Amino acid sequence: MQKKLYISYLATIILALGIAGILFWNETSDYLYKQSEDRYLAQAQMVADVFTMTGFSSAQDYESFVDKYGNKYNCRITIIDKDGNVIADSKTDGQMENHKSREEVKLALKGESVSVTRYSKTMKQEYSYSAVPVKTADFDGVIRISLPFSTIKDLTDKLGGSLELTVFLCLVLAMAAAAIFTGLFTKPINEVARAAERISDGDYNIKIYTRDKSVVGKLARSFNIMAGNLKNTITSLTQRNAELEAMLSSMEAGVVAIDDSSDVLFFNKSFEKINNTGKTIAVGQSLYSIFRNAAVFDAVDEVKETKTSVMKEGSISGLSMSFIRVTGTPLGLEGEKSFGVLLIIEDITQLKKLENMRRDFVSNVTHELKTPLTSIRGFIDTLKNGAIKEEAVANRFLDIIDIEAERLFTLIQDILLLQEIESKRDFERIPCDINDCVKSVIELLQPKGKDDLEIIFEPQPYLRPFYCNPDRMKQLFINLLDNAMKYTEEGTITVTLKEEEDNLVLGVKDTGIGIDKESLPRIFERFYRVDRGRSRKQGGTGLGLSIVKHIVELYSGNIQVNSTLGEGTEFIIALPYDTGKKK
Repeated sequence: MQKKLYISYLATIILALGIAGILFWNETSDYLYKQSEDRYLAQAQMVADVFTMTGFSSAQDYESFVDKYGNKYNCRITIIDKDGNVIADSKTDGQMENHKSREEVKLALKGESVSVTRYSKTMKQEYSYSAVPVKTADFDGVIRISLPFSTIKDLTDKLGGSLELTVFLCLVLAMAAAAIFTGLFTKPINEVARAAERISDGDYNIKIYTRDKSVVGKLARSFNIMAGNLKNTITSLTQRNAELEAMLSSMEAGVVAIDDSSDVLFFNKSFEKINNTGKTIAVGQSLYSIFRNAAVFDAVDEVKETKTSVMKEGSISGLSMSFIRVTGTPLGLEGEKSFGVLLIIEDITQLKKLENMRRDFVSNVTHELKTPLTSIRGFIDTLKNGAIKEEAVANRFLDIIDIEAERLFTLIQDILLLQEIESKRDFERIPCDINDCVKSVIELLQPKGKDDLEIIFEPQPYLRPFYCNPDRMKQLFINLLDNAMKYTEEGTITVTLKEEEDNLVLGVKDTGIGIDKESLPRIFERFYRVDRGRSRKQGGTGLGLSIVKHIVELYSGNIQVNSTLGEGTEFIIALPYDTGKKK
């Protein structure tokens, strides 16, 4: 800007100086020429007056007169009669042509005193001719004075040189002054421009310091106020945006906002996870190109149509089926026209699984309770109908009723135990010697063992104590060993303990019937039995392995199952020592 302003100032100054110089030159040169002509005319009149007072007796006297006064006044004097003949000339001795046709001569013969500027072919230069009429007793004609303009030209040349020097000096001074003043004038403007650039780069701490009280100074002060307000606004917006982004990022539900054209306005990371299509999501993309789900599309269409919040449920197909709940809300301020739709997409797969588990649990518990209760009621009815009188039959029926009642008691106990473990109520954690725990469980279950079944366990002498509830750990081993004993007719059950990478690793391996691959993923489900006939016959409730899994999760461990049908099954459990110390 300074350069443009400087050039415009300089152009204005040059134009002004040029016009002033030309006008001055024209006026001055015209004035000099006019003054010279007037002076020459006055000089001619004076010579004419002298001529009228001088007596002439011969032509030689005319020559003497023009020579005398020509030298005296340093001019060329010519005497011309009324016929235009040159009587005498101070500069030329020979015969001269008739001058009657000359402009100044013609006017003088008419009685006018005039000055005419013309190029002289005789003298080869520009002359000023001043002619006055003269009339005496002996002469009637014109006296003409001719002066070259060389003198005036020298004067005008000097004047022109002085004018050029003056204009040049004025131009130099004007250029310096323009540079100084444009610099002073544009300095605050340049500061404003630099400050604007820094603000555009994100630096809102810039301030302009100026003492200028003109419009530019007001601009600078207004800019400072604007920069301060902008900084506060940006800070506030940044903070609010960070808070909003933090809230959206921390939400497990997917959040996406779309405009009336269904183009994405913003979204959070959870939406990308729920989408799970591998497609890159960007603001401005159409929702239909990145997320294909009937529940989502139905919610969007209904919100746009009704302008009210709606809720839809649907499923997403992928590596595994998942379920979603879509809540759609119109986007816009209260009382104003909505400009889009806000979608909150929740993954309710776990909720659906829990609902299914609850239904299955109720169904399974009902079934498990119904079977022994039906058996008990049947035998009681039989006893009431007369079988009680037969002692042997009655005792056999009572034994069956006792077994079924025991099964009911065990089932209820397992359900209560499972509920207690799931509630994470495990207040007692003390250092427990796992070797002693295993030995006590083996001693407890040994009487139930078969003759052809051997339980092998070698205590580890340098095994660190594990912080836990001893009863929980015993329940874990009881269920694992009891399960192994039920499904192993003959062979061995091997129990191992060891430390591995700060984990307590427990192993129970049998040589029983094994588990088929289809059943392996489901063996920890409640009431699931690999062999229902065998389990019922041996009094199993179907909750043993589910209890084991929940105890392992209680101590932040993990459980692995390896099994080959017809060869046996191995359970490997890893429990972190550090987690065991936490309460």
